[in-house]
Amino acid sequence: MLNERMSAAKKIASDLHQAEDAIDDTMISIARLAATLPTARRDTNMSAIVGQEAMAKVAQALAAAGEVRQLLTDAHLALSVTQKQVGLGTRMFGAGVKPPAAALVEDGSNDHGDAAVAHLPLAKAS
Repeated sequence: MLNERMSAAKKIASDLHQAEDAIDDTMISIARLAATLPTARRDTNMSAIVGQEAMAKVAQALAAAGEVRQLLTDAHLALSVTQKQVGLGTRMFGAGVKPPAAALVEDGSNDHGDAAVAHLPLAKAS
C-alpha cells in the first residue's frame, strides 16, 4: 500500500510541477506582450489612445494568470498537508528550492490576504 501511495504522490507532484511551470510560462508570455504593445505604439508614433483597450485587456489577463498561479501554489501547500495525512511525511518529490518551512502557512495556503499589500485597480476597458 505504501508503494501505491508513493507512486500516486510522485505522479501528483509531477503533474503539479508541470502545471506550475505552464502558468509561469504563460505569465512570461503575457508580460512580453504587455511590454511589446506600448513599445510598438511608441515606435510607430501613435497616440496613447491607440490600442488602450487591448493593453487593458492584456493587463487583466496577466492579473488573472497571477490569480491562477496563486491558486496553484495554494494547492501545492494543501497537498503538502495531504501528504502528511496519508502517512508519507515530509518528502521532496520535485525539483527546485523550497521556501523555509517557517514561510509556509500551516493550513496549506500561502494566500496572505491580510498582508499589507497594495491592491491597485486595473484600467477598465470599455
